[in-house]
Amino acid sequence: MKVVKEGRPQKGWATEQTCTGAGNGKGGCGAVLLVEEADLFKTSSSCMGEVEHYVTFRCIACGVDTDITNVPSHIRSKLS
Repeated sequence: MKVVKEGRPQKGWATEQTCTGAGNGKGGCGAVLLVEEADLFKTSSSCMGEVEHYVTFRCIACGVDTDITNVPSHIRSKLS
């Protein structure tokens, strides 16, 4: 294998996501973003005594939070 053009250095785990506002009232701008491990944070909600935890990122284009589900458990466990 041969590298034709060098890319930027990867900073841990990353995923391509669309800003949708999912789990946060919608309203996302539709920007497609490379979301890295450092961009993620935990959020939670509670209803009738049950607490749900989510992994969330904030869009750099519009500021809307979007919850995502495809985060490996070893990354999820490191979030605060």
